[in-house]
Amino acid sequence: MLGLGTSLSTSGGVQGFVPTDISGLDLWLKYNTGIAGASHTTDAGNMSNGEVVHSWADQAGNHNGTQTTNNDRPTWIAATNDLNFDVDMFDLDSVIEIATNQDFSIVIRHKFINFDSAYALIGSSGNDVIKVGNNKKITAKIFDGTANAWEESSDTFATDVFYTFTLVRSGGSDGFLKMYVDGGAYSDKSWDDAHDYEDPQAFDLDNIGSSSDSGLFAVGHMRDVIVYKGTALTAGQRADLYSYINAQT
Repeated sequence: MLGLGTSLSTSGGVQGFVPTDISGLDLWLKYNTGIAGASHTTDAGNMSNGEVVHSWADQAGNHNGTQTTNNDRPTWIAATNDLNFDVDMFDLDSVIEIATNQDFSIVIRHKFINFDSAYALIGSSGNDVIKVGNNKKITAKIFDGTANAWEESSDTFATDVFYTFTLVRSGGSDGFLKMYVDGGAYSDKSWDDAHDYEDPQAFDLDNIGSSSDSGLFAVGHMRDVIVYKGTALTAGQRADLYSYINAQT
């Protein structure tokens, strides 16, 4: 018998699941939702192709993404309802503060158009950042700039493919770190699984699509940014999230 709040599983996820079903949701920048230009919005369904985007509302109600400098604003792709990042980024209107020894999970769905340089998905400074260094390497720097780098010897990322990158920290003061990749040829792959990093330090984040206000811009198309504080996503929870966000197209 199914318990209360549980329904039949479909495609590796739970039918009716939404990200708020997992505790600790601190940021949810949702695909094609809460996005606004100067006078048009996704919620009204009237965004125009190439329109500059001013803001991306946090569905968790904590940290809205905003950009006041016109040249730094992403643009809207009407055909696919995507945000196009070039030399662009959003500031969060309040900092995500992950405490020392606190578990967390960060989930970002992004498509790169090339791997000509390193691109930051989320960050705050050179010392607090998650970035893709090339077509096989992902790095997380937490607090002091120490690089926790996952790099495969032969598996690579393709251009023009949406990947969901998930950084999970577990174990409290042990600070066990794992990086998972879902999309294209990979299904929740533990990237470079042989590396067992530990980094329990504090982690502050306030930039979306860059490492700071002026560095490592994430050239490509972004769809989702989700952050859980105090929760290390399990394999089942990650499956639920992938099923949910992949259906939002």
